[in-house]
Amino acid sequence: MKKKILQVPVVVGKGSAQFFIEKDVKISPPSPPIYKIEKIDKWVEVYDCHVIPGKVIFNAFLWKNIAYKTVEDVHDGIVNGPIFHATFKIPFGGFVEIDPIGCDKVKEGDKAELLEAFVEGEKDFLHGETYCKGVKVFEKLLEKDVVKLVFKVVRTEHIPVVCDEEDKKDDKKDKCDKKYDDKYDDKKEDKKDWRDDGYYDKYDDKRYDCRGDYYAKCRGFYK
Repeated sequence: MKKKILQVPVVVGKGSAQFFIEKDVKISPPSPPIYKIEKIDKWVEVYDCHVIPGKVIFNAFLWKNIAYKTVEDVHDGIVNGPIFHATFKIPFGGFVEIDPIGCDKVKEGDKAELLEAFVEGEKDFLHGETYCKGVKVFEKLLEKDVVKLVFKVVRTEHIPVVCDEEDKKDDKKDKCDKKYDDKYDDKKEDKKDWRDDGYYDKYDDKRYDCRGDYYAKCRGFYK
């Protein structure tokens, strides 16, 4: 038996947490005020994380891209205007408690890996009312979001394993068998005996008929 050592990442803990984020964003000026929000795209970017005993500390951004309608002209109750967008990021940070898997505790030197980061829920409040061409518009947006983060913690460990020598013996046997087969095939090719009609048989060099070997040779079975 032969021993080897494998270096593998082992999961030693996992944890998740929710974070409440609130931000009051001023849209106008310089952009025109909001008449109506068309859509909101959002995502979470975790750009730094570290493991401390029992926890993962992190820093992240909550990104938001808001597309909204504006007021440029009002005629006969019809509001016209282009669609603008406002993209901003909200920095936040914190820590996530990690539940150990097995008996090992999470400690410094382990590595944190982000599994999930997303906005679980949100509520947007328009305020800062004003009027444009007689239509109510808003200059500010109050953001309230709940963000969820999920981390796992891994540790590099060295695990000894035992290799079965039988595999090595089987490999040697296969190589020997292949070598023997190749040698036999080469030898067989050297002994090929072709008849005039293109027919070949490995026993052509020992072909007899009822009248003996001499008549077989005379009929041209052998060259």
